[in-house]
Amino acid sequence: MHPRFPVLAFSALLLIYALGSVLDVMEVDAAQYATMAQTLARGGDPLQLHFRGQDYLDKPPLLFWTSALSFKLFGIHNWSYKLPSILFALLGLWSTFRLAKLYHGRETGVNAALMLGSSLAMVLMTNDVRCDTMLMGCVITAIWCGAEYIEHRRWSWLLGTSLAIGAGMLTKGPMGLMAPMLALGGHVLLKRKWSALRDPRLLLAPVLIGLLLLPMCMGLYEQFGAHGLRFFFWEQSFGRLTGENVWKDDSTPLFFSHELLWQLLPWTLFVLGGLFLDLGLLFSTRRTEAKEWMALSGTVLVFIALSLSHFKLPHYLYVIHPLFCVQAAKAVPRMSSKAWGGAQLAFVALVFLCGSALMLWSFASVRWSVVTMILCLALVIHAWRSTGVNRIIGTSFWAMCGSALLLNLHFYPALLPYQANAQAGKWVRVHKVPADKFIAVGVGGTALDHYSGRSVRYAGSAWEVRDQIVSGTAVYTDSTGRADLVQLGHIPIDELHFADFKVQLLSLAFLDPNRRDGQIRSHYLLVF
Repeated sequence: MHPRFPVLAFSALLLIYALGSVLDVMEVDAAQYATMAQTLARGGDPLQLHFRGQDYLDKPPLLFWTSALSFKLFGIHNWSYKLPSILFALLGLWSTFRLAKLYHGRETGVNAALMLGSSLAMVLMTNDVRCDTMLMGCVITAIWCGAEYIEHRRWSWLLGTSLAIGAGMLTKGPMGLMAPMLALGGHVLLKRKWSALRDPRLLLAPVLIGLLLLPMCMGLYEQFGAHGLRFFFWEQSFGRLTGENVWKDDSTPLFFSHELLWQLLPWTLFVLGGLFLDLGLLFSTRRTEAKEWMALSGTVLVFIALSLSHFKLPHYLYVIHPLFCVQAAKAVPRMSSKAWGGAQLAFVALVFLCGSALMLWSFASVRWSVVTMILCLALVIHAWRSTGVNRIIGTSFWAMCGSALLLNLHFYPALLPYQANAQAGKWVRVHKVPADKFIAVGVGGTALDHYSGRSVRYAGSAWEVRDQIVSGTAVYTDSTGRADLVQLGHIPIDELHFADFKVQLLSLAFLDPNRRDGQIRSHYLLVF
């Protein structure tokens, strides 16, 4: 590997994340979390969370705390909401590098970090920021520090492990503890590192974790009583396995199997190959040759636990992506034959060309078509001049960077204006519409609250607000609400139209420019 390659590669990743950070936050989750962070930044109680004036009992507070601090330091911006999570993602890259380097050498560490940093999921999670970005960084940091402690038994590594687990639990509950413990526990069991469990200093870890959780637990108890503590430590996570949690869906245990295939593009073949090689080694007579089992035990055990949950969403899998990438990087030397290299390069070419064609077809742009052709030519030249593993890793990486740039510079800027709630909220904030003169009738969403900078007053129908509309009132509504207001005699002096689509639920019908109009709803901002 050329010594300048990692520097150039990580610089490219920083550019991609920076471009994604300025894009609008997406509904529903990210916009809701940004709204709650705004509430804290304006002086809300950090130990008792609220959303739209109501008690909030769902996610732990670390994302809200850090984003609120960022808002206080830098102001209310898209990038200032996302900044803390992006920093945790970068911590995750560093920890992935250090974990792989600890057992497999520097080059494997660099490859693991590059695979994680350039995966499609990482590009998405540093744009559509939810709790899972922070959780991923905390979990892999806890695993790395735990591995260092097992190998070197220094107090600093135990402290790092405890802090990372505590931060993970403050991000998304018990998963912040269970994922590192499953990975580290599997390694201790399979490598027979029993002496690590007999170290009395381990008794310090739960004390440190408990101290980190104490402020949150005090707030939960004051706000919700014992139920708040039970919800955090049991119902929110384990309750999804037992069925006690109210969130349920009809997904099958195979849900994450196909999610894994696209989330780790363009490294899917290496991920599957690394998993296969690790499983083969586990069930062979050469088991003792393995340098570590954290990657395998963490991915397999957490994957099974997530698959057995009664409620699944694609981003739940992000937590173990670093371990999948460690497995993939370990497999690179054994998958560098001409056959594997040819298969990977063909796969990357297919993904890059199909992805670019889809983005450019959906939102046509001559400028970006030219840029894409230049990127293709550059990749062909790179592949032609390079040899061996460098060609496979380098070409795959730069192809993904090209796709990510097209995603953050062309596709999302064209897609996100279809979030009507965000567009209307921005208008309300820019024109400084007083809170008591802005009403949402029949429609609304978390982005409306976030971008307007307030808890929006909602009404189910025009009849509920027919006597509240006076001069200077702005009403945000849909076609039905607009017609009802006119029928009631309220004729606006100004009217703005917004095209609306739930951008997180993309469909081929919407992506098809010829069928898009049939997928769009009309929202209106009426000024009286």
